[in-house]
Amino acid sequence: MKRLFALFVSIVALAACDRYFDISDQVGKSTVWMSFMPSNDYDTTFFCLQATTPLAGATTPVLTRDEQVEVLVNGTPLAMEKSGRSVPDKLQYYATTYAFKPGDKVEAVATVPGTGSVSASCEVPEPFPAYTWKATLARRSENEFILYTDIDYADSGEGEYLGAEVIEYCEIYGQMGMEDPETGEILWGETEAYTHTQAMYPSALSDSEGLSAGSEDPVSVYPRYYNYYNVLESSWNGKVQIWYDAPGAAPAGGRRQVTLATHPNYRSGVMDYSSNGDDGEIFHHRVERRCKYQLVLYRFSESCYKYLKAQYNSTISDFSELGLAPASFVYTNVKGGAGVCGSYTVSASDWLELPPVD
Repeated sequence: MKRLFALFVSIVALAACDRYFDISDQVGKSTVWMSFMPSNDYDTTFFCLQATTPLAGATTPVLTRDEQVEVLVNGTPLAMEKSGRSVPDKLQYYATTYAFKPGDKVEAVATVPGTGSVSASCEVPEPFPAYTWKATLARRSENEFILYTDIDYADSGEGEYLGAEVIEYCEIYGQMGMEDPETGEILWGETEAYTHTQAMYPSALSDSEGLSAGSEDPVSVYPRYYNYYNVLESSWNGKVQIWYDAPGAAPAGGRRQVTLATHPNYRSGVMDYSSNGDDGEIFHHRVERRCKYQLVLYRFSESCYKYLKAQYNSTISDFSELGLAPASFVYTNVKGGAGVCGSYTVSASDWLELPPVD
């Protein structure tokens, strides 16, 4: 009897699969993926078009060169030029040097012969809410230090899509000297100077009062990475912590506080050490570092936040570790296709110098 029941359940499941997972109407079809993320973070903003791979048929779909792209900002057409970064038949890039501002309403439409039109819209968000911040450098162990950045900001009582990262800038002065084996005198060479800028990798984001009862867990994303065809400085390889303040009752005083914890790459101060050469020489080294920090704050549009968070969830999951991450984008606000039209606004604090830690 149990075997008959199991067989019956299997037949029902197969029938359901045939009904609810019928993909015959998608076989051989290719749609268009588009990406457009206007922000005040760029001197040049790129609009990207790419043909998606159909479930069956050609594995390298061709994107016609006869597509038409129209972008409206507050109802006014925006001049877009075809970019030299385009890859014939595969990727099409359009560029604009328009300086996007908070409050700009953006509408994007791309018409591709053979696939129809895709469209999406977004609004460039206002800057991060009014805030104050302080940073504290603390020793966790003998060789490990943590930079704690407390961010206190105004809460609107509405849904907020926010993000933060910490930039470290160091001036480094190095000098090497050789010890005279007879007199012990150190003969110092010339001082060499260079700078190092790094967006530090955030190790944690905590909230002292709770972002809100319905808030989502913060995640780490690369806004610049997903816009690699916009602005990407190779030395800026840190992540941005993003979080969502769900709407609800504002905390006491109408302000919230979150703490971003990061590992600094360097610390201000002077370090002396020595090393031995191949022939027994003794080399002395002196390195002086002067470091300062800047807080960079993001405010995302809803579409941009959901897109970046979906990419994170798709990549950081049990399924992705098994190679089973979704093959398609798990969030899109593009009508008639896939991809995203989203925006974010960036603001930065003044630089802050911290005293050396003994």
